[in-house]
Amino acid sequence: MLKIVIAESELELVPHQIRGHSSLRKLKLKKKPFALLDSNYYHRAMQALPDAYRRGRPDIVHICLLCAMESPLNKKGELEVYIHTRNDEVIYMSPLWKVPKSYHRFVGLMEQLFEKGRIDAGGHELLRIEKKTLLELLNDISSGFDVKVMNFHGEAYESTDNAVVVIGGFSHGDFKTKLPYEQYSIFQQELVAWSVLNHVIYTK
Repeated sequence: MLKIVIAESELELVPHQIRGHSSLRKLKLKKKPFALLDSNYYHRAMQALPDAYRRGRPDIVHICLLCAMESPLNKKGELEVYIHTRNDEVIYMSPLWKVPKSYHRFVGLMEQLFEKGRIDAGGHELLRIEKKTLLELLNDISSGFDVKVMNFHGEAYESTDNAVVVIGGFSHGDFKTKLPYEQYSIFQQELVAWSVLNHVIYTK
């Protein structure tokens, strides 16, 4: 079994401190209280936010999920994927969930999840979001598993049975959480998250 955690993902709602910015008022966000932060649309307003250079990237999560959930490993029932956000929320998902291929449909679904806390269909829970730190999540899911943190400064990565692999869900920088686990690398330069994820899945 392989468990992948997309950690400290830049997936969040538009913060209250910038909702009054003129560029956001034009988008009528007052009528949409659960709008997802996206740097493509809110770049000007985001300059006032801490860590603005790495925030507002739900596209990273979307691409990673498309790669993971459509993989043979997931279809064989040998993969679990968890999304941890910068605001210490964890998204749990059913392996039966079909990730929307359209980015805009994905964003709409994430906004609905943040609003309602869960997404159900046909009597089954497909998605659920809970408050939980990265370390709490890893502690919950790692019993009997090796935990491997992907970082291009780490040792050469090798696939093992029963592993939890932590991949950063951000575009720049490093993990803000101090992780007491070994670090591993597949290349001596920074790579996009979905490239690392695909390598981990297809070398399993």
